[in-house]
Amino acid sequence: MNTQNNELAMKVNQANLVKSLRFSFTNKTTVLGELIQNARRANAAMVVINFCPETKTLQVLDDGYGIESMATLLTVAESGWNADVVAHEHPFGIGFLSALFACRRISVTSKSGSIDVETDHILAFKPVTITPVQDWNGITRITLQDVELEMGQIATTLKRLVRGFPIPVLFNEQLLERICALDSGLTFVDTEIGAIYLHGMEQPNGAQYEFDVYLQGLP
Repeated sequence: MNTQNNELAMKVNQANLVKSLRFSFTNKTTVLGELIQNARRANAAMVVINFCPETKTLQVLDDGYGIESMATLLTVAESGWNADVVAHEHPFGIGFLSALFACRRISVTSKSGSIDVETDHILAFKPVTITPVQDWNGITRITLQDVELEMGQIATTLKRLVRGFPIPVLFNEQLLERICALDSGLTFVDTEIGAIYLHGMEQPNGAQYEFDVYLQGLP
């Protein structure tokens, strides 16, 4: 009889973990918020989104400081953001998964290189070829092919997402309204929980009991 104590450490079945995370992104429109949030965190001045319903191709472009490492991008739970973003926003490092679960094929071009690959290939933990980018033009380009989204879904979701977003978002050449953004012209008051605008105080009956709350620019 073995009377010695045994020690075991927790392990992770990475393939099953990623399969399970798929259920966190059953709402396919989640990818829209994740991608524009990434652009904002990269200090982009604007996000440009184009969608072609005929080919089911969604493209997101931003002029931020770019993706520093494709290896980090392809690492689950590794955000790759700088220390300031990590300290203030606590990114989870799984946002890119939403893009992988939303389409059949994905291509990414940024300062650290370019990839163009089937998403199932990535999710199966197979090696991905990273092609160097010569003379990067300062635009990070993410293209999703065969996305499981319709034009109406995208338009409606983006309209809701950007109401309080801090940077402009252009969708199919149309600048989306940001009527609750900090630079929208509303009079905000700085408080311990963030900037607040009290809508309706100028009305005879005072403010209505409805609230819009935005965290890091998203509702």
